[in-house]
Amino acid sequence: MHFAQDYSFNEIEENSEFSHIYTIDEAVYTALVSVFQDESPVHIDEDYAKSAGFAGRVMHGAILQGFLSHFVGMRFPGKRSLILSVNLNYHRPSYLGDEITLTARARQKVETGQVIVLEVKFINNKTETIVASGKVQIAVRNG
Repeated sequence: MHFAQDYSFNEIEENSEFSHIYTIDEAVYTALVSVFQDESPVHIDEDYAKSAGFAGRVMHGAILQGFLSHFVGMRFPGKRSLILSVNLNYHRPSYLGDEITLTARARQKVETGQVIVLEVKFINNKTETIVASGKVQIAVRNG
């Protein structure tokens, strides 16, 4: 069993930053395709993806969303948090085997509703490029 971090609203300071590394491995890819059945050729057919100008099969953006959900619920802020909104922009494709560092900075605290606005970046560690970035609003409950 994995244990979630437990940051309270008051413990989180503006501009505090947290990171976690994720790997887009075969298990993650296979699980997403199996559950959601998004079998678009750009995602599952290597030759098709290459003919479309990509280096290989493009990983689903939902994989990054899944990493974000894990990060918020388990890493920062942890078990007291609930995602209210996500606005992600995808800048570059991700591929099977990519190691991604997700970094979140607390940009704003809103006392009313105990909401934290996070600025997030997904960085491909191989290419040192940002593959996605955006803002996430989360509520942090008391207890």
